[in-house]
Amino acid sequence: MKKLNFSVCGLSAKHYIPFLIVILIASYLGTLDNTIVGAVPWLMAVGGLFFWLGNNIPILNNYLAGGCLLPLFGASLMKFLGLIPEGTISAVTVLMKTADYQNFYVAAILVGSVFCMDRKVLLGATARYLPAILISQAFALGFTALAGLLTGQGVGYSILNIGAPCMSGGSSGAITTLPMTYSQLSGQDMSALAGPFLCYASIANVLAVLFAAVGRNVFDKLPGWSGHGDILVEKGDKKTSTEEESKKIDTKRPGSTNDFAKIGAGMFIACVIYEAGMIVSHFVPQIAGIAWAIIIAIVIKCVGILPEEICDYSTYWMNFMLKNGLPMLIAGIGVCSLNLTDLTSYFSIGAFIVIVVGVVGAFIGAMLGGKITGLYPFETGVTAGLCCCNIGGSGDIAVLTAADRMNLLAFASISTRIGGALMVVWISLLYPVLA
Repeated sequence: MKKLNFSVCGLSAKHYIPFLIVILIASYLGTLDNTIVGAVPWLMAVGGLFFWLGNNIPILNNYLAGGCLLPLFGASLMKFLGLIPEGTISAVTVLMKTADYQNFYVAAILVGSVFCMDRKVLLGATARYLPAILISQAFALGFTALAGLLTGQGVGYSILNIGAPCMSGGSSGAITTLPMTYSQLSGQDMSALAGPFLCYASIANVLAVLFAAVGRNVFDKLPGWSGHGDILVEKGDKKTSTEEESKKIDTKRPGSTNDFAKIGAGMFIACVIYEAGMIVSHFVPQIAGIAWAIIIAIVIKCVGILPEEICDYSTYWMNFMLKNGLPMLIAGIGVCSLNLTDLTSYFSIGAFIVIVVGVVGAFIGAMLGGKITGLYPFETGVTAGLCCCNIGGSGDIAVLTAADRMNLLAFASISTRIGGALMVVWISLLYPVLA
């Protein structure tokens, strides 16, 4: 049996527990500072503990986004049961609403997820692999619309509130990026959608794993439909194996640094690019500022405006936020935006059918896209389709393991990062028509 390694807020149990006790005493005594000074340590302590539990509970960790589910629902349940004092709730609200921590986090993730990609890989993906992702997403949204029409969920609601969360770049996209996009487009606070969106994404993740496992047994037996691990179809006498391609793609640049000034520079760059997106959105409001920020980041990366070393700064900042900021963000959303009593109104058999049909559409569309662009259909269906319908990194691993295609992780990463960003652009264009 694998030994559990307890680490919350970067601390072992013997160091974490005393700090947890201090922050809980301050909370229940009512002495917790009613600002971000009090909210940050409380959310880190509580959200971090739930995050660790979610990542270590079997099944919940690999298939249901446990690391995101438990902080979200755990914090919300604590509030529902009256376990969080009003003063603490007020402090958390200051951080999440007044200080708008959610936007701060989104800026780090959006810019970093683009800048961490190798420029040659990004350009290569644009030429061949990106069309397959676009076709997959078009099919997924089309199938979702059809299912919404047939089940009575409605075309607009099914696409915006059920299908899109399942294809928005993993759990972070579902609980942060997409609600913030809707908030910007509607002018209303949509952060309460984070809970149901994460539920839908988790269901889609399980379905993606199931389809990957079943698809492997079916398509591996059909000539021309499976590359048995290779994604690029043989052309003439020359064949580029997936292993070779993955090595090219997986040329990893450093993900962190000991130079704290560079991390600070990454924060500055991410926030400025986010604001650049807001500027463009001021003149072209039909597309949300978040979507424009993604487009700007992709252009900067592809054109090579910034040296790779400078782009790495944003990667350092993104990884810092992923390690330290994600648990507290999710717990904060649970406290401020998720009402457990409202969740039952979001889930229904009709919504489940829409999710199933949407994932099938993504899978079929990606296979068709692969056929058109000279890629093996099954490998493309798994990476460009199913890996766009999961909960992110751990979802990619679960899907690829089920498909026995772990060597395609680099391609799956492109789908999660760039595919999620593209979905935000899709939704920004569709929202004014469907909302």
